[in-house]
Amino acid sequence: MTIGADKKVRVAVDVGGTFTDAVLTDTSGLGLAAVKVPTTPADRAIGVMNGVAAVCKAAGVGTDQVAEVVHGSTTGTNALIERTGSKVGFLTTAGFRDVLEIGRVQRPMAGLYDFTVDRPPPLVPRYLCLEAVERINAEGGVITPLDEDSVRKAADAFAAEGVEAVAICFLFAHLNSAHEDRAAEIISERLPDVPISLSNLMSPEYREYERASTTVMNAYLTPVMRSYLQNLEGRLAQEIGGARLSVIQANGGSTSVEFAKAKAVTTVNSGPAGGVVAAAFYGRQHGRERIVSVDMGGTSFDIGLIEGGESRVTTEGDFQGLPVKIPIIDLHIIGAGGGSIAWIDRGGALNVGPKSAGAEPGPACYGHGGTEPTVTDANVVLGRLNPANFNAGQMSLDVDAARRAVGTIADKMGMSPEDAALGVIKVVNANMTKGIATVTIQRGIDVRDFSLFSFGGAGGVHAVELAQELQMAEAIIPPLPGTFSAVGLLATEMRHDYVEALGGVVAQEAETENLEARFRSMEEQGRAELSAQGFDGDAIKLTRLADLKVVGQTYELLLPLPDQGPVSREGIEALLREFGTLYRERYAFFFEGEPIELVNLRVSAQGLNPTVVFPESADAGADPAPAQVGSRPVYFEGGGWTETNVYGRDGLTCGMIVAGPAVIEEETSATLIPPGTTAQVAADHGLIVDLKAS
Repeated sequence: MTIGADKKVRVAVDVGGTFTDAVLTDTSGLGLAAVKVPTTPADRAIGVMNGVAAVCKAAGVGTDQVAEVVHGSTTGTNALIERTGSKVGFLTTAGFRDVLEIGRVQRPMAGLYDFTVDRPPPLVPRYLCLEAVERINAEGGVITPLDEDSVRKAADAFAAEGVEAVAICFLFAHLNSAHEDRAAEIISERLPDVPISLSNLMSPEYREYERASTTVMNAYLTPVMRSYLQNLEGRLAQEIGGARLSVIQANGGSTSVEFAKAKAVTTVNSGPAGGVVAAAFYGRQHGRERIVSVDMGGTSFDIGLIEGGESRVTTEGDFQGLPVKIPIIDLHIIGAGGGSIAWIDRGGALNVGPKSAGAEPGPACYGHGGTEPTVTDANVVLGRLNPANFNAGQMSLDVDAARRAVGTIADKMGMSPEDAALGVIKVVNANMTKGIATVTIQRGIDVRDFSLFSFGGAGGVHAVELAQELQMAEAIIPPLPGTFSAVGLLATEMRHDYVEALGGVVAQEAETENLEARFRSMEEQGRAELSAQGFDGDAIKLTRLADLKVVGQTYELLLPLPDQGPVSREGIEALLREFGTLYRERYAFFFEGEPIELVNLRVSAQGLNPTVVFPESADAGADPAPAQVGSRPVYFEGGGWTETNVYGRDGLTCGMIVAGPAVIEEETSATLIPPGTTAQVAADHGLIVDLKAS
């Protein structure tokens, strides 16, 4: 692909555990180029810049033509996983010092019956959790005025301990922020260079534990993200010039660097969120509104659920076992990627993951010093991957090293390397199937009605087998699957979310004028934010949402208002009907006439970017022979080594039908079409495997 010399371009960069993916399109959304470069764990900004340079070279444009770099960062995620964030001081209402330790007094659901499992420790040790004398009640009224001396005492203690960030969360500050705001002023006088996170800005909602956890996490990540983004901005300015840097958030939208620095918690899991957005976008283009999206990269397997053509957004999530109360795409992530390591436990059973070989040293077949068997090594042993043409020919895989690594498993299990490799694939597939069931079957969703949408560098090799195991309708492998999360970053919109807590309003008795005023206030904030970032008129989309629950119950459901016009009594009644329908879907019953509480009002403000357009081909008939590049033996269960046709995806055109067994290769990924299945090529080169007919 070549873009005109006078065209400006947008580049998306998604940093993964093993590879950094970069995708480029022009500013009108036309044309796509994609590359993979190795991730640079010591300084991920180097990998980002390498990706930008490589994809510009692939597209035939100079880096001076880059107008925007959209970045999905793993910096915050890695800081949480590795516990390498900043030293945080936590200030809370007197009597609530132990809120982070006590939490909800619940055991992790994943280890509910395991007596050795415990909740992850708080990000702030108890000796850095201090108290301010103050109290606001559940209506926002002041019971005890703020004792400013108690705040100054805490500030002195934080200074003596050398804290790098401060989190403040007072009781009911979401209804009255005066005490938090004043405490921040006092602390900033004593610690002028230390960033302060306030709960009334991070998560202005009720539930003090979740609000405190979100605020602390933001403080924990802020210095890390500031340092990383400043470094990256400096590199961009030096090497590219005036390109704008946008950062993807966990809600699936992008934002400015300044916002990401202030609300660092919103950047966690941003790369995987972009993939789900891309899957929803692609599904809408192809008339698929019920999708399970799966992204299999080097270290993780990310699962998203799409219903009605939209990715599911929740405000009740967690990062690394710690709760967050912000809008995030509902993702389930497990340790199952191409780099996941196979091992034998003390009982002699084969396991895969969650430990990964990562980018350094990587799988044994990479030849970078790795010796432990990984999923990628197993696929090489089975002939599913082409060792002479991996990652667009930039790497050659060492088959002998892969066989030696898998051989360590085979020797312990008393079987051939091929059968051991097949065992590794079956175990990792079982892990992934279980992960998919967690977000579908365990929630009462019949997964057989859904399409499996698979992407990621390793996803296509496993996709059809996963869909078959779950009896799903079809498997879809989109164009550019190895870099599809990065495509999703280009497809995202600039997004800001706003929330107003109501403090408990019965919907049937709500004052429509008051609700309308609150919505309009948030919409004005959204327009102002987006206007400052270059969006106006029809490029701004505002969506009104609400959290509702049955009075007396604990948890609420989030849903958009059916009527996006001015709030009216009829509109509230329509909202209540929608709530009843969703409640029945989730819990199988709903008592008509129950009083319903409006908990929060929300506005999602989006700045609409150009739509990404996939190049299309004309229908060339069903025969895929023109795209065949050869054949090779591939090992299948029950059939052993089977001569298998190999096709180049670039040679496939609309209407071609590829019958299994076959391998379809492309620059950044490969797709396995097992025996007994067929893949049809869509106009945009997407592969659709209809399993209902198999």
